[in-house]
Amino acid sequence: MKMNKNLNSSLLVLLIIFITVSATFAQSKNISVKIDAKNQGGVISPLLFGHNLEHTRKAIWKGISAEMVENRKFAAVDGGMPMRWTTVTGKGVAIDTMVAFTGKNSVRLDNANGTTCGIQQQHEWLAFRKGKKYAFRIWTMSENNQTLRLQITDRPAFNLIVNRDTITKSGDWQLWSGEFVSPFSVEDARFQIQLVTPGSVWIGAISLMPADNFNGMRRDVVDLLKQLKPGCLRWPGGCFAEYYNWKEGLLPVDQRPPIGPGQWAGQFTDTDGYDNHEIGTDEFIALCRELNTIPQITTRFSEGTPEEAGSWVEYCNGSIASQWGKLRAERGHPDPYRVKYWYMGNELTGMSLLKGEGRTNPKVMASLCLPHIEAMKKADPSIEINVGLPNGPEWLDPLFTEAGSMLSQVQTGFYFGDNAHEVTMADVIKTPSQVILPQLKSLREQLDRKAPNGRRLGIAFYEWNVNWDKLRGDVPGGVFAAEMLNMFCREEETLGLSHACYFQPITEGAIKVEPLTSRLEPDGQVFVLYTPHQGNRLLKVPAITSNADFDLCASISPDSKSICVTVVNRNLVNARTMDLSLNNFVVSALAEAKLLIPLTLEAGGEFTQREEKLKVQNGNKVSLQIPPCGIARILLTGSFNQK
Repeated sequence: MKMNKNLNSSLLVLLIIFITVSATFAQSKNISVKIDAKNQGGVISPLLFGHNLEHTRKAIWKGISAEMVENRKFAAVDGGMPMRWTTVTGKGVAIDTMVAFTGKNSVRLDNANGTTCGIQQQHEWLAFRKGKKYAFRIWTMSENNQTLRLQITDRPAFNLIVNRDTITKSGDWQLWSGEFVSPFSVEDARFQIQLVTPGSVWIGAISLMPADNFNGMRRDVVDLLKQLKPGCLRWPGGCFAEYYNWKEGLLPVDQRPPIGPGQWAGQFTDTDGYDNHEIGTDEFIALCRELNTIPQITTRFSEGTPEEAGSWVEYCNGSIASQWGKLRAERGHPDPYRVKYWYMGNELTGMSLLKGEGRTNPKVMASLCLPHIEAMKKADPSIEINVGLPNGPEWLDPLFTEAGSMLSQVQTGFYFGDNAHEVTMADVIKTPSQVILPQLKSLREQLDRKAPNGRRLGIAFYEWNVNWDKLRGDVPGGVFAAEMLNMFCREEETLGLSHACYFQPITEGAIKVEPLTSRLEPDGQVFVLYTPHQGNRLLKVPAITSNADFDLCASISPDSKSICVTVVNRNLVNARTMDLSLNNFVVSALAEAKLLIPLTLEAGGEFTQREEKLKVQNGNKVSLQIPPCGIARILLTGSFNQK
């Protein structure tokens, strides 16, 4: 039988991987681990498994947003033309800065002599699946009745996906909307709006998305977020929060003015410096409820006011007797959202838009923070507030003096740097235990010494990842995530961790989004692997030294009928076999393991997955071999047998 060259190459690669892994496994060394089901700690909070949803880079556009049209509100302009758009005939198109439906600009189509003119765009995110229903919205205005044509075609423009005409009426802005079913599957389609009669028409905003979207979000991405089981979700940032006026988010989505331009490189790289404001407070809360997760909100500080922050709290949590609670009820949400966790500003001395002495003077900063905190607490005294300041004593001491009795948490976070490919697996393996844990212990000691009135303030690990602008998930990122989650669970009580939020799941490590598909990446696979720990009671394990081969965490379910053990083999070269023995627990039913096995330890590498049924000896012993830098989850079902 003759095989093609590509198939032969694929088989050779698989054979090399198999031989390499087999040879490595042969060097396995047994390590004994003993866990006593009676030696329990506190309940592992789901809040340790939190995530950020920030409106930067690809998290929204090319991420969770179902929108398919670029620069759909014409915020980004270059040389008199809206960026991402071209003319259909090369004439008759201009940006109008005097007439706008939302934001500052609209597009004016001028058909002077009866020949067609219009705008168009073509890119891979104009992707359609055969048989799927899509919905469009186009806001127009004209002085006289005019005929507009919407055409969507494949790239050669030979095959029509949709071809619709409408007659615009003279007068104010009006909505042209409709639905269609794609007759075939295609990416890189062409979207055109043409004025086919003499005259002028203004276009204010355009929308195109799958009709089955969830509040403007992609259903497949929302479903993957559910698999991650985030304990909390922090929004709208991050540094984006310093731009965000929450009241504009109460407008209908097409009328919300674009946000920007961004101040920092990398903030809105895929949307030409602007965010189209697709997610507002109501959509965010709807998402949190769909995910069954706890919402966390970051308020604007630099250009915001205490009234703005307090009114946002009241809108979310106030009764229908309050001004903003009444508005929420009138918008269809009579029950309070009950948002408990709030961040006041983000990195106020670094990534904020704050000007003046407050940026450099801790005492001035504390005095600026106080009115915001008071306004938020007045709206709802039960909320927990975290202020986005450095955690050094020079910044915290004045803040504690001014507002310590009203604070609940102090924030900290960690990134290696800006380029994931500069981070080696050796860095990943040692950093959680040798760098991050000592920093957290130092912060805990500082808070215990300085916190006012002997209160124990929590530590919010508000952002963490390999780096801030991670391009994708990979094996180093997955191993780092596994060790971080193990550490959070083990040290939650000792450190006083209130929550921890990974930055960020969509297109930066956990979920890969493409025009027609999405999937879990290595970091996301780790989060799914670790979901059984949430709500379990911690089982204390022997002290783990920073250079030990195994990094692990163990927990027991609330009904004491199952034990979950997650373990990372931190050895970069050799496989290790874990001989696990249990005291005060009898394994009588399920004994299984799921492993994430690196195909390579280099940046960009992926995991292969394997499941194993484990042989149980004497009702309380199992063994499992774990490859170098492999991650395993062991689930054991039976009964608690306290002697």
